[in-house]
Amino acid sequence: MKSSRGYVAWLAVSGIVCVAITIFAASAYVTLDMGEARPPLRGAVHYGLLVAHIFTGSVAVLAGVSQFWPGLRGRHPQMHRVMGRVYFAAVLPSSLLGLVCAQLAVVGLPSSGPLTVLSVLWFVTAVQGLRTARRRQFGAHRIWMIRGFALTAAAVTGRLWALLLGSLMPEADGLLVFATANWLSFVVNLLVAEWWVQSRGYTRTLPSVALRPSISSRSAQSSASVA
Repeated sequence: MKSSRGYVAWLAVSGIVCVAITIFAASAYVTLDMGEARPPLRGAVHYGLLVAHIFTGSVAVLAGVSQFWPGLRGRHPQMHRVMGRVYFAAVLPSSLLGLVCAQLAVVGLPSSGPLTVLSVLWFVTAVQGLRTARRRQFGAHRIWMIRGFALTAAAVTGRLWALLLGSLMPEADGLLVFATANWLSFVVNLLVAEWWVQSRGYTRTLPSVALRPSISSRSAQSSASVA
């Protein structure tokens, strides 16, 4: 399907924003200086897990952006597959690391709650995306990739929500702003992703019957072969 110029422009702007914010967020951890870490830490092990989570998550964002570029699947299918493998190789460990880091959060449930839910959903959507790709269920694969990247992009939208809420409520408690931004970062993304899936009619293109032949169809095939 040919993409409109507006759609391509929207993807380009969104991609640039994702890449820019991801690089900025990861830059604080390039020097491996614990003093530069943004969340409070429990120690060196916590910091190491956080760094691993951030860098694998950054790879996931960068690889995921490429998967939505128009024409990549059609003109460069091999590159699409390679970047897809990179994406899954980054998301799966990053989501598990995020789950561990969420349990180590110093401030407790306001921080660990949304990050735990996000990490679990992120892992599940990645597994589903990988499973449907391997089964060559490309319609379902597209839907799971849209949902999965909506969760991947929470690393970007969470910072945007924090800036917006902080500017609108400068006197609000910082922990409240942080927790609210974390929830909004992926809940809103998922709602937008689901709206996108439904509005584009992706669910209508899925097969209405199972891929495996039914008992009656197998019997018919057997009868035909005997005949």
